[in-house]
Amino acid sequence: MATDLPKSLKKLAKETVISVLDKSLPVPDLTPLHNWFEKEKWDQIVMSNQGSCTYLDTIASDLFNDESIKEHSDSDDVEITDELRISFGRQFIESKLEQSEDSLHAVEMEVPSLPSVFIDCFVIGQGQGGWKLVWGAAYRSVKELVESYGDMIIGDSASQ
Repeated sequence: MATDLPKSLKKLAKETVISVLDKSLPVPDLTPLHNWFEKEKWDQIVMSNQGSCTYLDTIASDLFNDESIKEHSDSDDVEITDELRISFGRQFIESKLEQSEDSLHAVEMEVPSLPSVFIDCFVIGQGQGGWKLVWGAAYRSVKELVESYGDMIIGDSASQ
C-alpha cells in the first residue's frame, strides 16, 4: 500500500525513490518530506523504531578499562580476566541501551509501482524537552540504513 502523500509531494517522493535506486542521479532535498512525516505521520515514525541506541566510542574510551571493572566490582581484589572484561562490557552496553532515550527509525515511504525506500530518522530524547528529530538520507533497505551507523550500537526494538 502506497504512502498517502499529498499531491504536492508525490513528484518529490518519486524522485527520491529513483535517486535511491540509481546512485548516479542527484538526491533531491528531502526536507519537505521530513516535515510532512513529522507533522502528518508521527505514528508512522514511532512505529518504525529499530531500537534504542548509543555510540560505542563515547562509552568505550571512558569505561572499558580495568579500573572501571574494579570500581564496579563487589570486591577490592578482583582478578581481571578477558572473560570478566567481556561480561562487564556486555552488561554495561545493555544498561546503556535500556537507559537510552535516543532511537533509530527507518520510516518507510511507498510510491506506487516502485519499491519502498526507508528514510533515516534519528530521534534524540531530551527529557522534559521532548524529542528532537534528526533526518537523514533515504535507503533501499532497513539493513542498509542501520549499517550506515557503523559506530553505533542499536538495541532490539522488540525488547522495548
